Amino acid sequence: MATLTVPNRVESVRPLTAFLVQAARQWNVPAAAEPVFEVAISEAITNAVKHGPADSEGATIRCDIELEEGLLTLRIIDGGPGFSLQPRRMPDVFPEHIETLPEAGYGLPLIQTVFPIVRVISVDGRFGVELGLKY
Repeated sequence: MATLTVPNRVESVRPLTAFLVQAARQWNVPAAAEPVFEVAISEAITNAVKHGPADSEGATIRCDIELEEGLLTLRIIDGGPGFSLQPRRMPDVFPEHIETLPEAGYGLPLIQTVFPIVRVISVDGRFGVELGLKY
């Protein structure tokens, strides 16, 4: 297992994403070679920054990554209030209706295309998300 903790700031998204993607690639996780893998991780970390505690002194995001028996697990702990994993689906997109598309709500469905296992977790009283991928 590898862990990295950084300040809860938007500037932390790229380094955390790079850390997790690089670890998965070093462990030869096949999905890590796909661009959408990095996009899904970046989206999960962006959500942690957005919904975690405000950019205050001491607010952090902790990311754990581990590989065990063909299961890649990522934990992104932000200490926010948690969220619901209600099933959502991407809206149908038709060019004649493009102006009515919502600007938000695509993150979780995108993450779930890469990580079929998505759970809300609590670690040491801080909420976060656990993402899992079997291969």
